[in-house]
Amino acid sequence: MNDLDAAVERYSLLGISFMEPRTVRVDHLVENGRETAVGLRIVFSLEGPPHWELLQAVGDGIYGPQHAETLHHVAVLDPDPAARRDELVAQGFRETAAQYRDDGSIIVTYLDPAALHGVRIELIHAPVQDAILAWIAGEDAAP
Repeated sequence: MNDLDAAVERYSLLGISFMEPRTVRVDHLVENGRETAVGLRIVFSLEGPPHWELLQAVGDGIYGPQHAETLHHVAVLDPDPAARRDELVAQGFRETAAQYRDDGSIIVTYLDPAALHGVRIELIHAPVQDAILAWIAGEDAAP
């Protein structure tokens, strides 16, 4: 979303309520062979599952405004997103970006939406869901 606060207001018309916005620091975002850091301002719906995630557009890559104002991704929980990504790449999918922890393990990886009729898949490390559910509950937790 180009304006997260306006998006929250708009989606609230559907009867969806959201947690307070928070900024999540991504220290290791790799996209097109380039590593950067980014702060993502996000909210999740209090209702769910499934939970709606809205995020503020930032930068010029995977989270940039060129991807705003439309469905950004569908998240799929996976116990080993790196292995699943490798399986899908072997079947013709293409990874477009990934977030890594300091130890090199994957937090999330994104697959090119062209492979699924315009739907970008986010393979997210399943334990990250615990941190997201803590945020929704108003608690602080590391992903």
